[in-house]
Amino acid sequence: MATSVVADTFLRFKGLERPAVIVTDLGGQARQQAGVRMHIALTRAFDAARIVATGEAIREDPVLAGLVGS
Repeated sequence: MATSVVADTFLRFKGLERPAVIVTDLGGQARQQAGVRMHIALTRAFDAARIVATGEAIREDPVLAGLVGS
């Protein structure tokens, strides 16, 4: 069982896996890079993944808006 939390950028975890991944701070990403970064971050989780974002950030992102629904 994991007993620690590691916080870092998505690049640090590229090629690695973790039981859970929480993605935060979605603001300010270049649109063309955001999808790639999100894919890398979320595919690191083998048990659970969560995205923490403001309602505005979710509404502005067509993929996240589609996940939440209207």
